Amino acid sequence: MGDEGLDGSRRQKMTRRQTRGAAAKPPASLLRLHRHSLSNLVVLGGSEAQRLAAARAFHCASPARGGPFVALDCAREEARLRHALQLWLISDGAPAARNPLRECERGTLYLDAVEHLSDETQRLLLALTRRLEEDRQGAGPASGPLRLAVGNVEDLAEAVEQRRFSSALYDGLDKIRVRLGRVPWRGAA
Repeated sequence: MGDEGLDGSRRQKMTRRQTRGAAAKPPASLLRLHRHSLSNLVVLGGSEAQRLAAARAFHCASPARGGPFVALDCAREEARLRHALQLWLISDGAPAARNPLRECERGTLYLDAVEHLSDETQRLLLALTRRLEEDRQGAGPASGPLRLAVGNVEDLAEAVEQRRFSSALYDGLDKIRVRLGRVPWRGAA
């Protein structure tokens, strides 16, 4: 095995350590580390108000802080979100007026209780996450900074295992993970 194999192996070990460490850091530490980032954010556990406050804190510290912070509850406002995503996709990324995606342009869109989204809305949200990633990499029409943040009382990994939540969507959303208080896991004894 040459030096390239060792470097790749070392890199893999470092990546695994960084991934494990990212989930274990306290919210304030994560905020300091990622304050200049527009990476997607997953806020788990705590109360609805605590998740909202954590997402708002990341918004206020991010490059999107000059833009609006728009929050939707997926359990109560899924139809509004699905309609907004459909309009956004039809208009090729240029959201129409009175659309939550238009309202949060150059800001943060926070979706709480994301586990409650239907399969169709999850597919549309996955399209949004992919488009935002393309925009961040300079491959698409950038309309300005936008951070996507989601919250859920339970760990989404269990919902993925039970096929109630899209694995691809979870991968697209889970860039920065913030754990607040106890994160319930239904499968735990």
